[in-house]
Amino acid sequence: MQRAFEILDRIEVAFCQGLLLVIVGLVFVSAVLRYVGYPINWTNALASGLFVWLIYIGADRALRRSRHIGMSSLVDRLPRGVRDIVELLTAVLILVFLLIIAFLGVRMVLANTRRVFEELFFLSYSVVVAAVPVGTALMGFTVLVRIIEKVRALQKR
Repeated sequence: MQRAFEILDRIEVAFCQGLLLVIVGLVFVSAVLRYVGYPINWTNALASGLFVWLIYIGADRALRRSRHIGMSSLVDRLPRGVRDIVELLTAVLILVFLLIIAFLGVRMVLANTRRVFEELFFLSYSVVVAAVPVGTALMGFTVLVRIIEKVRALQKR
């Protein structure tokens, strides 16, 4: 399982680095061309759409590395057994929330298949919106693996 996480992590890092490079390039080219009097408006729309993907894929990587903001001061004061149960229940609630968001994200993708960007008539909103179910599904997988690992650790005690 850890090997799969490492491979997924490398893929996500490469994907996010590539997205960030393209976004910065698009915004830079757009700014330069606007300055010289030849604005191309579609670059901003494309950069915004790519940024949505960057956010959701990056959120999974942050979750996997426990880099999201948390307030553990109360949980850290609990006895070990109670803390384990609270952490497990929290992970289950997060998983349920992510599954709901993924399901609603799929519905949102399907609802936006015919809607296109004004500046990018060839790009459907559904391509951008697909970041929601993909990103939340990845986060759900991360949380599910953590739940399994936590349950196994509790069973060993």
